[in-house]
Formats: sequence, structure tokens, C-alpha cells
Amino acid sequence: MDKKALNTEEYVKLVKESPERKKGYIFAGITLAVSILLIVFAVRPTLLTISNINAEIKEETRLDTLLDAKIDTLSKLDKQYTEMKEDLSYLRLIYPDNKDFSLFMANSTGMLSKNGFTLTSISFDNYGEDNFDLVTKVLVPWSVRLNVKGKPSNLVNLLKDLEGLPMYPVIESLSYSSQKDENGLTSYSINLRIYEIENNNFYD
Repeated sequence: MDKKALNTEEYVKLVKESPERKKGYIFAGITLAVSILLIVFAVRPTLLTISNINAEIKEETRLDTLLDAKIDTLSKLDKQYTEMKEDLSYLRLIYPDNKDFSLFMANSTGMLSKNGFTLTSISFDNYGEDNFDLVTKVLVPWSVRLNVKGKPSNLVNLLKDLEGLPMYPVIESLSYSSQKDENGLTSYSINLRIYEIENNNFYD
């Protein structure tokens, strides 16, 4: 039997239409579809999850850095407070609350005696000067009047010592009597400004 020779065009057509070729196309199409579905339904969510995890890690790292900074600041403040605790314990005596001016009374009495003066009376009153401008929010001025007797020659030293007291009083006015007593002493009225803490819970 004579074999019929196939030309190139017929051979290509035969190869294209062969069942194995068709099966290959179908398999390739199925593989492509599965790959697309895999990317859409498996790979993409995984990538999104990874992206979200990275974002959370960055945020937690930022928060951790901020927390470390705050802890460091608190540690420094605690160290400063420990170092200054003894000094702060005296602050209540310098700027008392509840109108406790006992330290001022004790110091001023000693200062008067040192300079040869005697205290005849002492009074405390609300500071009534309208033109006084206080920049702090917790310190409140109080007016103190000292009525004393002594020699005029010792007066300047007394005033200097009074303003040098640890509660930082300010001498605002001074008046005196033109008459001396039987001991040759002059009566003086000294007005000072001192301060207290207005907030009763300030030191708690």
C-alpha cells in the first residue's frame, strides 16, 4: 500500500488537532485557573496578614520606645526626688499650709532678742493690697505686724536679719513712736509680707 506523503501544512494541522494537544491545552488552562484562584484566595490574604503583622510590630516597637522613655524619665525624677527629699521636708516650714506660722514666730522672736529688741505683740492678717501681683498659683501673701521695743541704733541690723529669715519675709512699712519709755527704748511697728500655701493638700 502506498503511503501518502503529508506536506508541512497538513502536518501542523494534524498536530494541532491531535487529542494529546487538546488535553495539554485543557490542562494548561486548568493549571492557570487554579494558580489564579490560589493567588486570589490563598496568597493575597497571606500577604495582607503579613503586612498587618508588620504594621503591628512597628506600632508596638514605637510604643515600646515611648514606654522606655517614660520609664527612664520617671527613674530620673525618682532619683531627683530622693536627692531633694530632705530639702523638700523643710519647705513646709518655710511656706506653711493651714496658716501655721510657728517657724516664723520662733525665728523672729530669736532675731529680736539677738538685736536687743523685745516683742510686745504680733498679729497676722490677710494681705489686702489690691495692687500686689503674685505670679505663683499656690503661694498666698499674708501680712504680719510686729510691735517691738528697742534702741534705734540696732534697728537697721534687725530689719536686715528679719528679711534674711528662711521664709523670705519682705518689710513693707515701718512706723515708730516719737516718745521713749522709762528705759529709753523706742516703740516700733514693723509690717512684713510672708507667704503660705493656699492648697491644704499641697504637701500630701
